[in-house]
Amino acid sequence: MTNVENLKQLHAEIDRLKSVAKIQEEQIKSDLKEIREDFRPENIFLKTLSALTGIRMNKNEFFKNGIAYGLSLIVQRFILKTERKMENRAYDFVDSIFDRIKNFIHQFTNADAKRNERKESGEDFIPGE
Repeated sequence: MTNVENLKQLHAEIDRLKSVAKIQEEQIKSDLKEIREDFRPENIFLKTLSALTGIRMNKNEFFKNGIAYGLSLIVQRFILKTERKMENRAYDFVDSIFDRIKNFIHQFTNADAKRNERKESGEDFIPGE
């Protein structure tokens, strides 16, 4: 504050204080607008999400990154499901091949039948003869 000595200085000081008051009013309006914006539900959600993940993001980034993350998640889930299905099919295929080989071998070498045949014939099995 300055010392006012005459009427001209008083008017100048009043005009200066009015301009300072106007600037401060604009600043208060701007601050209130920011506070209202900060307390909007979507902004609270974004801030909470940013705090939890540690990734700073605004609305535009959230929608861009959110769409990218969502697509990535969907693709990963799809690939995992497809991978499991293909893995199960491969296991089933290999199992069926082994079962066919096993059945084919059992057709020619039925151990119980040959053992019973030897017992009935009365032949003694001597290895190496």
